Amino acid sequence: MIRTLRRDDIDYIINSHYKLYKKEFNYDITFRDFIEDSVNGFIKRASHKENIWVLEIQGKQHGSISIKRMNDETAQLGLFLVEPSIRGAGYGQQLVQTAIEFCKELNFKNIILWTNSELTSARRIYMRNGFELKETRVQTLSNKKLTEELWELYI
Repeated sequence: MIRTLRRDDIDYIINSHYKLYKKEFNYDITFRDFIEDSVNGFIKRASHKENIWVLEIQGKQHGSISIKRMNDETAQLGLFLVEPSIRGAGYGQQLVQTAIEFCKELNFKNIILWTNSELTSARRIYMRNGFELKETRVQTLSNKKLTEELWELYI
């Protein structure tokens, strides 16, 4: 089931992102701080034009995705994670579709997202849903040199 964020999901989202990215990509603690700031921003803003969803299976959190309002026309997708134990079962696609449908209902014109070139599975899902790569830049983040990518979908 995909449902909206509850208070007891906050630690899960922050810690699951940090643990997964540390294990799979060797990100440092600054990534955890980035995720924590992002989640806390959603809570502070409490906007009906933003949302965080959690993938729950048999009462346990297994993933997440968010939509943040950038302006009246643009939303930003983020906090996208599917636990490794359930990857390949279509849950990532379901999460992305949930976010896109939310944006359509709120009449956003486009959705952007920032990702890294090493996140190949997520990039495939974005492409499958019509997102197009618009920009790349190399930066050092989370103690790593990363190729960041800006993707965009017009809806």
